[in-house]
Amino acid sequence: MARPPGKTQPDDTLTGRVVSANARGRFAILNFPLTRMPAVDTRLFVYRNGQKIGEVRISGPQKDDNIVADVLAGEAGPGDEVRDR
Repeated sequence: MARPPGKTQPDDTLTGRVVSANARGRFAILNFPLTRMPAVDTRLFVYRNGQKIGEVRISGPQKDDNIVADVLAGEAGPGDEVRDR
């Protein structure tokens, strides 16, 4: 069914930020809204200045609105955006 003109579908992209990262340990602390916290084992992409620079997997633990992720590829640094697409 077509959407009426001017109507858009809500953006359901899961988006967070890198709070801190440990390059040697290959992990990062990510921050998400509590209502949109990703599940353990979720894979996400890391972006800096609009360019994809890495991939992470949520590993936990979670504390409040922060959660730990393993850096699988590339890199992650404070301020980088993390999203599922």
